[in-house]
Amino acid sequence: MPEKDIHKYTIEFTKNFWLNLVEVAGHGNVKQFIIQALKVALEAHTIKSLILCGGRGTSFRPISVATPAVMLPIGYKPIIEYSIDLLRRHALTEIYLSIGFLKEHIQQQFSEKQILDAEIGFIAEEKPLDTAGAVLNAQKQFKSTFLVMNGDLITNLNLGSLIEFHRRKIKEGGIATMFVLKNSSGQVDFDEKSRKISKFASGGKKGLEFVNAGIYIFEPEIFDFIEKQVSSLEKDVFPTLAKEELLYGFYPDTPVYWNHINSPEKYKKGWADFLAGKLDF
Repeated sequence: MPEKDIHKYTIEFTKNFWLNLVEVAGHGNVKQFIIQALKVALEAHTIKSLILCGGRGTSFRPISVATPAVMLPIGYKPIIEYSIDLLRRHALTEIYLSIGFLKEHIQQQFSEKQILDAEIGFIAEEKPLDTAGAVLNAQKQFKSTFLVMNGDLITNLNLGSLIEFHRRKIKEGGIATMFVLKNSSGQVDFDEKSRKISKFASGGKKGLEFVNAGIYIFEPEIFDFIEKQVSSLEKDVFPTLAKEELLYGFYPDTPVYWNHINSPEKYKKGWADFLAGKLDF
């Protein structure tokens, strides 16, 4: 008999897990829910990631003169490791670190330290390239959909939902998706219905309610919009993408923790949240 193109597999669930699954998916939708979740997880395995950690951390001087800002500790690990752990939790295990200022500190840390279920690579800048330049510098590593995030973030964003959203928006002509949040220092003119970003103001603009939250999903076409080696995503690339209606915003349906640790005040908040148990994702 010819072999069937269907493979059956039995899964056993604990009672509490099953009750939670039914509550989330609905009793008649469990099978489809599991299949969709598996598809998202398998797609994630094909996506490589780039963490931007080449900045000089000038707001943290004098401590950042000898220590990269992303290597400052919060709790028992450096800030950047929270980003690595976020990617690992979502099965994004091929990770590149874009390193520049004091790059040997970062390279030594993650060359010597074993990170479970992750392959860490390094892409070095010989001179400061800014955010878009750092992405362009890594071009040869990314031939399909890829994720980029700032290395000074701590968040528990569901990256699977972000990736799934981006896949849908590709079909509508998008090539870039930006994680956005509501914030008083708005940068983004964002249509909550179409999820399209129509305007991006890098320095913030009165009347805009959403802010760039520092995690992006890109298609390789993004490289066509980086016109020079030293350039900025925020100043040079995102405004153009928004103007050409190629940039979408992902606004989470449920609350997420988010702290962009780009100042001593945000660093103190990170420590306070760690001590309060808010970083136990």
